Amino acid sequence: MALLNWKADYCTGNAKIDDDHRNLFERINDFHFAWQSSRDRKDIARVLNRLVEYAEEHFAREEEIMRASGYPGLARHHAIREALFEQIFVLQGHFEDGRIRIDRDAVDFLRGWLVDHIVGEDMKFSAYVEGGVDPAPASRAIDIDVV
Repeated sequence: MALLNWKADYCTGNAKIDDDHRNLFERINDFHFAWQSSRDRKDIARVLNRLVEYAEEHFAREEEIMRASGYPGLARHHAIREALFEQIFVLQGHFEDGRIRIDRDAVDFLRGWLVDHIVGEDMKFSAYVEGGVDPAPASRAIDIDVV
């Protein structure tokens, strides 16, 4: 069973970013499945590594679009990204070193990281690109369709 289900409401209006987000949803769901299935640590680490690598690529593409559009929230977005990746890299490193096991809190963190990012930050960016102004505060992640 999927942890996250994509809905049209999550579309930002930018096809590349939306494709990236769908792919990130799939990778979080793959990670969740690996974790639920109690697969070997190496399998879980491989799935987690793929998720982290793709997320890095996504953020780089996103920030390039922000830079090209003159988005005034780029520095803030970059700082949020750096803080998230610091947390993810610590989690990833501790898991690979055998210092921690992946638990429900880690799965929830990854889910929250993705949905907060899309609903919070990317909707603001999308509204800026479409209308040239920052939108009202975005919805919270609790509005995301989580199974």
